[in-house]
Amino acid sequence: MTNFLSGKLIYSFFYLAYILNERFLNDQIKRNYMADKFLEYNNKRVMKKFRSFVPKNIALLLPHCIQNYDCPFRITSDIENCKKCGKCKIGAILNLKEKYGLEVKVATGGTLARLFIKEKRPELIIAVACKRDLVSGIYDTFPMSVYGVYNKIKKSPCINTDLDIDEIESFLISLKKNENIS
Repeated sequence: MTNFLSGKLIYSFFYLAYILNERFLNDQIKRNYMADKFLEYNNKRVMKKFRSFVPKNIALLLPHCIQNYDCPFRITSDIENCKKCGKCKIGAILNLKEKYGLEVKVATGGTLARLFIKEKRPELIIAVACKRDLVSGIYDTFPMSVYGVYNKIKKSPCINTDLDIDEIESFLISLKKNENIS
């Protein structure tokens, strides 16, 4: 119980500082700094938790904006609808799904993401989102283990965003290394 309370206190501090920075600072660099520090702290906490064991049920939660905007094959209901044309990274995500046995959900918003989490109850969530959504999502789901990865905005938010497949796979590889150590 003490770990939960101290963890919630730390998360609340980071989140409050992030919200205050968002609200009162006009300097984008300072606003990003707090989000980056929050994510750094969170991801280290998650890595520490899984030092001694590898979770069996890992979910990858993605925003719908990573799919090519003009794609006629909607993947929010079923990611397997992807034809792997290469115009976005969904094909690469399907490869990760198969290679690591991930549960993958492409969500159109927070409500659908929460429903997926409630239904699947993963031990670990790898979440990809923009800074604002990722920070608030991690805060809202505490004490669940959520490893966060920022998506990359190309031209405008919420359309044809990108993600770093290598960062996600590096994290999954580091989890597997822990399995071999223990």
